[in-house]
Amino acid sequence: MLEIRNINVKYSENYILKNLSTSVDKMSNNVLGVLGKNGAGKTTLFNTLFGALNFTGEILWEGKKLDRENIAYLETTNYFYPYITGKEYLNYFTADISAVENYNSLFNLPLSEFVDTYSTGMKKKLALIGVLLLDKPINILDEPFNGMDFEGVHALYDVIKDMKSKNKIIIISSHIIETLFHTCDNIAFLQDGTVGKIIGKNEFNQLNKFKFTT
Repeated sequence: MLEIRNINVKYSENYILKNLSTSVDKMSNNVLGVLGKNGAGKTTLFNTLFGALNFTGEILWEGKKLDRENIAYLETTNYFYPYITGKEYLNYFTADISAVENYNSLFNLPLSEFVDTYSTGMKKKLALIGVLLLDKPINILDEPFNGMDFEGVHALYDVIKDMKSKNKIIIISSHIIETLFHTCDNIAFLQDGTVGKIIGKNEFNQLNKFKFTT
């Protein structure tokens, strides 16, 4: 169980997250979508979970303080050295060539080529493979579908389904609401720095009538 209890984060005198609380159970409903307008606090929440920001409150994993060693984070924008190949980049994450080949069979990246030649979508896939190779129990995916082509989107659906079957916790943000429908058990709405409400699959159809700028 991942428990987030009364989290507060502020920049200067302004609170970005305000008494935010929620939880995700690895044994059921373990894929949580996060939806909110620009500035609602999505990325601040993710950076806080990853231990990159100071906060008050508690973040617990299995009843103990969450350690960064238990979490993997796919950021919205990923930086790569220009003169590094895809294979060299993934070598930072694992020496298991078979694991690299297994994930790349889904995304078909030219790993022998320089990352600088990759498109935006290809870079997103490469960064995603790196996160998957870490094999952490908690995984944050911030806008993972950005730049993905049709085949990449459906490959990612399969990856998330596989992660879910292994009882991994996945927290996803996306401005494409349909991708959250396909992947999430619950969707949390961030409003004014806190979780306004959480809806389950049986309520997802209600989202079609809303327009969001996320």
